[in-house]
Amino acid sequence: MYRTLAITSPPMHGPDVTYAQKMLNEYGVWVGAIDGVFGEFTGRACSEAKFRLGYSMSNVMPTYGTQLDRFLNGTSKQTFAMKVRAKQRVRKQPLPATVISIAREYIGVKESPAGSNRVLFSDWYGIIGPWCLMFVTYCFVKAGSKAFVRGERWAYCPFMLADARQQKNGLSVVAAKDALKGDIVLYSLKNNSVADHVGILLTPVDANGNFTAIEGNTSTSSDSNGGEVQVRSRNFSSVISFVRVIK
Repeated sequence: MYRTLAITSPPMHGPDVTYAQKMLNEYGVWVGAIDGVFGEFTGRACSEAKFRLGYSMSNVMPTYGTQLDRFLNGTSKQTFAMKVRAKQRVRKQPLPATVISIAREYIGVKESPAGSNRVLFSDWYGIIGPWCLMFVTYCFVKAGSKAFVRGERWAYCPFMLADARQQKNGLSVVAAKDALKGDIVLYSLKNNSVADHVGILLTPVDANGNFTAIEGNTSTSSDSNGGEVQVRSRNFSSVISFVRVIK
């Protein structure tokens, strides 16, 4: 590598970026389109690759340089300390905790341009449209859930609710009093018995029916089409169902 690739404005571009994107893709981290432009998705892929390889957290940066390239092309080997860290990072933790950890990483991510539904999660899923459930799908797939499939099954909240009610595809409805951190919460924000929004439960329902959730495509000005990943405070009155993922 003759230069270190990083997120800049305007973005870096060229054959070396295309090469880096291909190397990251082959390693198994998602870079979005292989388009020769070093944007947010490619930067995140660099950070994820370094995390998996066992870099110390202070060096997990959204950049692609000679050192990372050598690890990915096999000309350099991980140090013992890197191997230890990498092994520790792949040790399984409960699915709900993993999902919450992943969802937290994306708080503040916005669609661009505003109102376009173009965002990491819709690009990844393969459908450009309202993306609250695509965000949930992304988090669960990345956490290793077998219930979710990229580009399939659930991008539309009523379909998820129907499967949960029938205990299909690894989903099951749970009562509000039994809902736990990492469960899915489906809303009917219009109070018409139709599921129209979804989030990941962050804090359980309290005695007053209040809870918090991490949600995609929301904002304080537009609950279900706000274009951002946010932590929202909600009340049980807007919930149509809590759903547990069992695989």
